[in-house]
Amino acid sequence: MKAMRLVPSVSASKWMMALPLLLLGLWFGGMGWGIDAALRRFERHTTATPPHVNPNDSWRQARCFIDPDAYLWLSYTRDLRQSGHWRLRHTTADNAPYGREMHWCHLPIWSLMALSAGLEKTGLSPPLALEIAGRLLMPLAGFLLFSALYLYLRRRIGIGAAALCALAPAALLFWDFHPLRPDHHAFQIMAAFSCALFLLFSGFGWTEKGKDRPPLRLFIASGICGGFGLWFGATVFYFTLAALTISAAGVLLISPQPSHPAKSQMHPGVWRIWAWAGAGTALLLYALEYAPGPFPPRLEVNHPLYALSWLGIGECLFLLARWKHQDRRLSAPRLLHAALALLAAAALPALVLWGPESSYLPRTTLMWRLHARHIHEFLTVRAFAIQNQESAVGLLLRFLGPGLACIVGWVGLSPKLRLPFAARLTLAFATPIFLLFTALLLWQIRWRSFAAMASLLLVVAALWALRTESAPLARRSAQALVLMLGLQWLVGIAIGLHPLFLMAKVSKIDPLYFKALQLRNWMVNLKEISNSTPVRLLAPAEMGPAAYYFGAGDAIGTLYWENLDGLAAAAECFADPLPGARAREVIAERGITHVAMNEGAQDALMFHYLHTGRDDQAGAAQTVGGALTGIGTSIPEWLRYDEPLNQTVNPPLYTFVPAIGQWALTRLPTRLYVVDAPPPPSESP
Repeated sequence: MKAMRLVPSVSASKWMMALPLLLLGLWFGGMGWGIDAALRRFERHTTATPPHVNPNDSWRQARCFIDPDAYLWLSYTRDLRQSGHWRLRHTTADNAPYGREMHWCHLPIWSLMALSAGLEKTGLSPPLALEIAGRLLMPLAGFLLFSALYLYLRRRIGIGAAALCALAPAALLFWDFHPLRPDHHAFQIMAAFSCALFLLFSGFGWTEKGKDRPPLRLFIASGICGGFGLWFGATVFYFTLAALTISAAGVLLISPQPSHPAKSQMHPGVWRIWAWAGAGTALLLYALEYAPGPFPPRLEVNHPLYALSWLGIGECLFLLARWKHQDRRLSAPRLLHAALALLAAAALPALVLWGPESSYLPRTTLMWRLHARHIHEFLTVRAFAIQNQESAVGLLLRFLGPGLACIVGWVGLSPKLRLPFAARLTLAFATPIFLLFTALLLWQIRWRSFAAMASLLLVVAALWALRTESAPLARRSAQALVLMLGLQWLVGIAIGLHPLFLMAKVSKIDPLYFKALQLRNWMVNLKEISNSTPVRLLAPAEMGPAAYYFGAGDAIGTLYWENLDGLAAAAECFADPLPGARAREVIAERGITHVAMNEGAQDALMFHYLHTGRDDQAGAAQTVGGALTGIGTSIPEWLRYDEPLNQTVNPPLYTFVPAIGQWALTRLPTRLYVVDAPPPPSESP
């Protein structure tokens, strides 16, 4: 009878353990379905011929994505499958007619290939299968990654706390796992966080005296995650590696000899193992991308020099740990050893900062100008908040609130809590990482999600540390942190659901979604009207990936560092002073048939600044780009604005808003021009 009475409680316990997984599935699956359903409902209320809604409009047959990178990942996937190869090293997605090199990580491409191939087995056509795969990749990745996080943490900080440590960031970072944004950023974030998380519970080389060795599997797991982080995005992950190095060095330096030296000992060799695991993984993945060659000297992506730097970092930490906690002798061989380790660690950042620009293209003048002024993710927090009409303080609290509470709580409560040595080390390790990524976030909004996960790392460290203390103050502090995570989760859900609710009611749509719909329509209409006639399009940089994906035409300039030549050509054309003699030559050289430009001054100013380095509205108005946007003089004589063509490609769209019973008129603010037979390019003497 006693055994029978235990069955309901065991069953309930299993349900409680599975509930967070169910909630994660509902969140990612529900948002994926909800966004698609809301967009489709909005489209059913939209037409170019009110009040008649034609369900057979060509653009209704294709789904849109909301980021240029998404179209590029999907295009790479399609091209790679059609090629019959398993790696893509050259693309014609932009810089027409020459194309360019492609160095992005292949994991998202291979994942999209696998998903689309599986969907084709169900009877879907290849284009539709690829489209659905693009919608599935990020929600599926989010569910798997945050489920793994919950399962890993539940035995360390408890089921309830672990559940919220997975659910809160899943809602907070939904933009990185958005179904309309297949990309590698989410993989970068989770690889960096996992690398830090495994180190957090590793003991940093300390074990009880007499124990054979520390938990090497955690150092190895951390290194492997870091190796994948370098593969997903080497430059981005190197900031994480630097933060981990600073925190680990700080822990080794400030950690005093334990209160009971007889019970603890340091194993410096774990830092070598960590570095070997990370460097080895990075080298294997580099070989997966490039072997058997050629091996281009590209430092923007994973490269053996990153592995060398990590090996140098590991050796430096090994020497520091040995010197601080075992043997303080400073002999000449040891100093030489340390100098060589520092040299290996510093070689990569030195080459990135001061080496040849040809090996690190973001340092070129053109890319520097682009990143300094015109890339959204490089805005400061304050500039981003102003642009999005929200409070910078509110944004910081939403993403970093629990981490900031940990800092305040540790300062105020540390003297009152008797945390053990290991617990204090975890807090000492997580705190600098959080502070460093907070500083990066204040510098550039692109670090928002990394800073949020650094905040979570500090929260996990605090929750684990508080579990080691039985005092009521520790329990109340842990409960307060869990409540803050719960609030963060609910706020994230509300922010995610509110715009979907408005869009489903056809009362309001996020401008980003609507621009994506309009751009999709524009490209599909252009493809249809061209009737298989080749189109080569000089257009604003963010339009290029969509043009290639939808088959509307070949693109020239995009914002990717691999496409430096294409972006330079676009800037040279649009920034050319009227009457545009040089622009006409470039257009002839590249066989451009159409030119598109957004209305207003923004793009003309951008291209003028990229080409000249001058932020001069009067000067930009007298350029080809300025004339095409409407802020300058009349357009060059070799370009023609075709009104019927523009009405067909970019007709006014009317959306019926049920709440007011009226049609709302919108139109993509983009003009399309036809190139009137430019002269052939002059031959070289």
